[in-house]
Amino acid sequence: MTPDYRALGLDCAANRVEHRQSEFARSLRELESNCGRLNLTSEAVHLAVEIAALEPALDDPSRIALIVLIVMILASVEDGSTQFPVTGPQSIGPLKRYAEALLVDPLKSARVVAEITRLVESGAVSRVIGGSGEFRPLIYRKPWLVQQRIDAAETNLAAALAQLIAADRNPGRVDEVDAAIADVRARPSFRAHQQLELSDEQFEAVRLAASSHLSVISGGPGTGKTSIVVAIVRVLARLGVAPGEIALAAPTGKAAHRMREAVLDGLGSVREPAPTDAALLASDLDAATLHRLLGFSPESGRFRRHRNNPLQVSAVILDEASMIDVMTMERLLEALPPGARLVIMGDADQLPSITAGAVLRDLAGMPGRCIRLTHNYRAREEDPAGRAIRAVADAIRRGELLASSGPGAALVTRRETAAEVAFAGVELLAAREGNLAAFLTRWHRERLFGAPGISELLEHEYVEQRDGFAAEQLERLRLAFAWAAGARVLCATRLYAAGSERINQWMHAQTLTRSRARGRFARGEPLIVLRNDYERGLFNGDQGLVLNVRRMGATRGRPAALFARGRDFAVFETETLADRIEYCYAMTVHKAQGSEFDSVAFIAPDHELAMFSREILYTALTRSGKSIVLAGGAGRLDAAIARTAERYSGLAERLARLAS
Repeated sequence: MTPDYRALGLDCAANRVEHRQSEFARSLRELESNCGRLNLTSEAVHLAVEIAALEPALDDPSRIALIVLIVMILASVEDGSTQFPVTGPQSIGPLKRYAEALLVDPLKSARVVAEITRLVESGAVSRVIGGSGEFRPLIYRKPWLVQQRIDAAETNLAAALAQLIAADRNPGRVDEVDAAIADVRARPSFRAHQQLELSDEQFEAVRLAASSHLSVISGGPGTGKTSIVVAIVRVLARLGVAPGEIALAAPTGKAAHRMREAVLDGLGSVREPAPTDAALLASDLDAATLHRLLGFSPESGRFRRHRNNPLQVSAVILDEASMIDVMTMERLLEALPPGARLVIMGDADQLPSITAGAVLRDLAGMPGRCIRLTHNYRAREEDPAGRAIRAVADAIRRGELLASSGPGAALVTRRETAAEVAFAGVELLAAREGNLAAFLTRWHRERLFGAPGISELLEHEYVEQRDGFAAEQLERLRLAFAWAAGARVLCATRLYAAGSERINQWMHAQTLTRSRARGRFARGEPLIVLRNDYERGLFNGDQGLVLNVRRMGATRGRPAALFARGRDFAVFETETLADRIEYCYAMTVHKAQGSEFDSVAFIAPDHELAMFSREILYTALTRSGKSIVLAGGAGRLDAAIARTAERYSGLAERLARLAS
């Protein structure tokens, strides 16, 4: 029988189509499998496929290249960049690194990078990539590719900052500022019968803040930033700024609460307060999250405060600014009224914001606008373990490797097994099989539930009356919360076995076994709020605790979620917060910014991550006061120390151009 070659030809063509489709599908599955290397979930690939669909005429190799490029841009934003180099010499390293993370095979990734360059330079994907002023998902400004919305925000932010700088070209009341500072220095604060006299360096920062429309104060832990805030507020009051016209703000609820308590404590410790000091203290100065300050509405997704309805303030003092991204800072500047001062404070060496931008780092480089605090006052009061942590953190910031013989490495104690860990100073746990599981078991048993009296506090039934908790109950709650805030596991990422999600689930299972409980939440479990809930007064990053609470009229208590509210505590049914909270045994270093713990365990990632950098380690160490265990081995940690957080930002360049 003669074969039907025509039919065979059609079958071959169909097979070729099927092969191409299966090859395309395999490429997408590979991207989904590897996107965790860039700290992304598979949803990033799905989004990239949808955006690439705007270009229907592409063949499969070009489509895959475009999808890879879009995933790279999403990853660069996740890493904090506002722009990403895609052409020219400076693009070679970043494109290669990101492509090999996604595609693994160097030859395949090289072909894809070459196709990406061709697509961008030829303008072949003009429905996805446009030029300046065009409305496209991505904007190409040679050699940079940037998301359109981020490009617009950075442009607006630079223009607003330039206006603040321009306002200082007419010098203000320098003599009045100096007189106000002299009066504040003559009336120092006292704490524990010790005079808290600010140094010349600190008062230089106060002078800059009081006499400028835009000032930046950068310093690491213990350099006296909180004392400076108190002094700035007191000087502004002497210059005629009413207490209600001073806004204190921070990016998270916890940071805002700590800022408020520190300022009120500082004002209350002035031995001979002037009338302006007394007025400030009587005003009960508040500190708000930036979203609350700007009147964010979760229902509409909009801010109530903007250029047409600005803040009614004369000064905004913004703390923990390293956590603030370009989009949020642009919103704040838009709502700042003409003539108002903006004081930006934080640690420019710390890990930058969790989303796009390195605003504090960019602004800290402006000549004449930034004071860098160098002296550590806290080290004088700390025990040797605390001083060792600061010294190792400073060494890592300078790029000194843990495996070297430098002064920082000499302060690190090597531990071969989890059983050897002493929870004092800086300890490095070797990356041996079984060490991580054994260490986490010890951490759960000893650091979380093994302290004297903790079991009694966690098992206690707390009775909530109509007007809150009785004094004896409040004292117990404060002890329980102090315990919960004392220790934390920090991770570089949420993903993989060494990520916060997996460790939280493991810790939760251990707690259920220990307490013989069931359900999603057990007594004693630490919690963290995932997103702002203005109706309940809960904010992203707020940390709480699950405890047994009996309401008035009830016959028995139930596990409830408690959060600190000033000197009291707010109580919520765990079911009502189920989609807004998660366990907080472990958290990413990003989420830990603005927090301080006595004891920290940092778990190095078990996968190669491009975003695991020196800044992550520095930030992890500076969260701890007495003990930090670095789990993962010197080799992996040294690789991170050698890698700085490569954030590509156009803010400094734009601002320099506008302010010149």
